[in-house]
Amino acid sequence: MTHKAIAISRIAAILTLSVLAWISITNQAFAQAKPTTLTLGSYPNSGKVGSAGTLRVSLFGKLTFEDSKVGGAAIWITGTGEGKQETAVTTNKFGTYNTHADLGPGTHKIEAFFLGDAAHLSSSATKTIPVTP
Repeated sequence: MTHKAIAISRIAAILTLSVLAWISITNQAFAQAKPTTLTLGSYPNSGKVGSAGTLRVSLFGKLTFEDSKVGGAAIWITGTGEGKQETAVTTNKFGTYNTHADLGPGTHKIEAFFLGDAAHLSSSATKTIPVTP
């Protein structure tokens, strides 16, 4: 009788562990992607064209979810001038990115996009930069 009780308790333990493992796998499989926040800054924020006929502007920002940084993410930047349809940059381990653009005269609407991935939802940011002749 003792052997039967030990066998039953072992079977119960195995079944319990199996159920817990199944719940864990199911939760991971159905985990929802986390919302992200993308920022876009520039320096300078406006200005006059220089001798080359453009204003060099540094573009920078950060991609985060909650209080965590998202490293290794592709950020697409549009609106950086003629001949440059899109610029792709990658966030570093701190979730930050930077690049530059040479902007001609006019008002430029610069947009940064993160398209999302398996763990994170998409986000975007916009900046308007006026450049005078």
